[in-house]
Amino acid sequence: MSIKTDSIKTTRQEKREAFRVDDALPVVIQKVEDQEAPLSSEPVMDLEEFSRTFLEKENINPYLWEVLINLHKKLDRILERLPVDLMRIKDQPVNLSSTGMKIKVKKDFNLDEKVRIKMLLSSLPVKEITIAGKIVRVTALAEGEYEVALHFQDLDEEVRNEIIQYTLNQQRKAILAQRQQKGTDESSNQKDLGPREDRL
Repeated sequence: MSIKTDSIKTTRQEKREAFRVDDALPVVIQKVEDQEAPLSSEPVMDLEEFSRTFLEKENINPYLWEVLINLHKKLDRILERLPVDLMRIKDQPVNLSSTGMKIKVKKDFNLDEKVRIKMLLSSLPVKEITIAGKIVRVTALAEGEYEVALHFQDLDEEVRNEIIQYTLNQQRKAILAQRQQKGTDESSNQKDLGPREDRL
């Protein structure tokens, strides 16, 4: 019985890890030279982590700081505290999962090339993550663009879980938006038909 339960848990985890979502995120992909130290994913940074460090250094009243945090948990305020290179990057269409991503780039990468991926997950609070990756597919497109498929490597468990949770949340948002749009369209169609007696 325990084997069957473990099998079900494994299947569910595999499905979660294989789940992919189309999104738009600030992403920076950098080539890694062979002589550089081995890469690994870095812990997720969010506003709570920043606030603890800030409180310790500035000796600010914790209650006052908590009020400020609650007032400013908006994307534009959070971005002010994040690295400059990502702040300057426009959202780019990506296909994301906890095992890798697909994205269009201007650089010509080589198969099996090692890369460093930095991106912001637009959750609340916003998450900045750095991931080690490898190029597994390169497709040349028009006008000097390339579509590359990246496989994440040595992924920290915390980072993996953040990506899984993020992709699931984005899918839920997309489904909710579709339902709301459908309801709006149906309501609009009923108004266009007019009162029932006018249609007889």
